[in-house]
Amino acid sequence: MKLGRFHFGYNAVEDKSRRQAPMRRVRHESEVLKKYNRERLIATAQEQARNHALVAWMVRKHLDYVSKFHFSFRTGKPGLDRLVNSIFRWHGRPGNLDFGRRFGRDELFRLFEMEKVLAGDAAFIKLPFLKMQAIESDLIANGDGCPKEVNDSGLLVDEWGRVDQYAICQRQTMGRPKFHHMEPADNVIFDAYWTRLSSQFRGVSPLSTAINTVQDIHEAFEFNLIKAKMHALFGVAVMRDAVGTDGDFGGAAGATAETAAATATDDGSTFDLNPRSINIVDLNPGEKIELLESRTPSGEFVDGSYLFIQIGMLALDIPITCFDSRRSSFSARIADLNEYEVSSDYKRTKNRYVRQSYSDWVLQTIWNDEGSTWPLRKVAEANKMRLRDVQEAVEWIPSGSPWLDKYKQVQGDQLSIDIGLDNSIDAARRRGQDVFDNIDKQAQVIEYARLKGVPLLMGKSGARSIEEIVQDEVAKSDENAADEKGEENE
Repeated sequence: MKLGRFHFGYNAVEDKSRRQAPMRRVRHESEVLKKYNRERLIATAQEQARNHALVAWMVRKHLDYVSKFHFSFRTGKPGLDRLVNSIFRWHGRPGNLDFGRRFGRDELFRLFEMEKVLAGDAAFIKLPFLKMQAIESDLIANGDGCPKEVNDSGLLVDEWGRVDQYAICQRQTMGRPKFHHMEPADNVIFDAYWTRLSSQFRGVSPLSTAINTVQDIHEAFEFNLIKAKMHALFGVAVMRDAVGTDGDFGGAAGATAETAAATATDDGSTFDLNPRSINIVDLNPGEKIELLESRTPSGEFVDGSYLFIQIGMLALDIPITCFDSRRSSFSARIADLNEYEVSSDYKRTKNRYVRQSYSDWVLQTIWNDEGSTWPLRKVAEANKMRLRDVQEAVEWIPSGSPWLDKYKQVQGDQLSIDIGLDNSIDAARRRGQDVFDNIDKQAQVIEYARLKGVPLLMGKSGARSIEEIVQDEVAKSDENAADEKGEENE
């Protein structure tokens, strides 16, 4: 018996001529996705988001989960807390933040994330008077008139690959963008979707893996709709008996009143079908038409489309239960949501860093501006806090996930808190809330009710309040201290 030759190694690197050949060398990402192909990828992703409902919905759903934050600043120093919160409430208005005076802070950062999803990266330029200008991805480029030392990615990098300056361009009606100026990296807030550790200058859209799939789905839907329309063109065929017989519809000599509106035909005629009405075809004796029964879309097509839609949604880690909750149970939706929270965590973290860079810049600008109307430095130093302390006290809290079954989920949170597996701060933040803000607001309600003489019932019937629990603990502590003192005296 003759034995075959053994091969030790990885099958993935062997070219068996049965599939796409393995790649032969590792290249820098700017070589893999060259400048002109990058432009085509961005334009295609934007076109799909513009015209394909599935892509537009996927992007919106992604933004709902990863781009919504609310500002929180709490140091326990009332004067400083009020001042900093007032600064960011004021600066969140469109006219105070956006250079174009169109977008408020939440909408501006949402569109920033959208540009990252569709184009791979985006940037903000810090301007005087606390203004920011959003820069779309394709306007950071090696445009017409750009300095020679700028690479094809529109960046000026040092010998270690670190970005020193960004080439900012202006969009022209035709042709390549026109170079405008070089912007220092310290004056730019830049973020991207990275796929490489070091061999990458620009981000790549996460939709790149789903573009072809979504396009095929869209075209398949179009073809099936056309097929359904063609089937709908056929109307009612009037069948006739043989020549000389008497039937309900008359003999061959002519049509009765029921078919008076039909058009007589002969062997050489063609049928003129009207797509705006039911078509009645008057056939010659002995002829018949087999009507096409529309089974569009078929069950196989629906199931296949469901699978391909799920594969397309994987590009943004969105679970299929978000698309169609009818096919899943409540527990399955909870499990999918938990997995999606894990997948979304690093995306939220990236956006939190962007917002932190923004808030650090705002606080530093106001701190160093001696003519500012906001006495930030004076109030902070009076409370023995430095600029770095103030910046680190800022928190950007994600909006959290929506309730699926509020009663059951609250019960779960309460049980976790009762046995020490969770706490009120984190439980509230998972829903995009701040437990301290809730307490402050609840205190206002209680005080207002007291002034109006309206009794409020807090908590479940028969349950003890926090004040009662604290008082009991204090009383027990006093009793224990008294007992210990008595034993010492004896």
